[in-house]
Amino acid sequence: EALQQMQASPSVEAAVVVAGLRHADMGPVAAERAMAGAVALERMRLERGLAFLGTLGNNAPFVGLLGTVIGVIEAFEALGKSDGAAAAAAGSQTAIMAGIAEALVATAVGLFVAIPAVAAFNYFQRRIQSVLAGTESLTNLLLAHLSAEEPPPAPASGAGTGIAGLVE
Repeated sequence: EALQQMQASPSVEAAVVVAGLRHADMGPVAAERAMAGAVALERMRLERGLAFLGTLGNNAPFVGLLGTVIGVIEAFEALGKSDGAAAAAAGSQTAIMAGIAEALVATAVGLFVAIPAVAAFNYFQRRIQSVLAGTESLTNLLLAHLSAEEPPPAPASGAGTGIAGLVE
């Protein structure tokens, strides 16, 4: 009955418990190994998009910085090309301001991409840790239940129990 109820659930915790229940008849050790394998598979499934988010969050500021450097280079290039004429100076100022504006926009775009990506990465990382903690808790509960159902180990040959064992 527990197996049927767990199979109906789409949760990670249920998938791990299903693996343990399927192997419960083979003993707690087999159930434990099955659940460990299920946890590993579920962890991989949960973490599959995190590498992209982490890479995006870490590299977006560098792309923004690259745009900033290019914009500043263009501004200095325009400043270096200006000659003394008033008309050329007005055009030069416009080119300088355009280069600085490009630099600031590139910085802003890098930050606008990086900040949400890092926030999402951290959120999903915490969610995964929480889910996996829940699976560990359920795994331990199921193993405790399976271990309690096991018959006690038989006494070693030649050794009895209680007073009768001492007399032999």
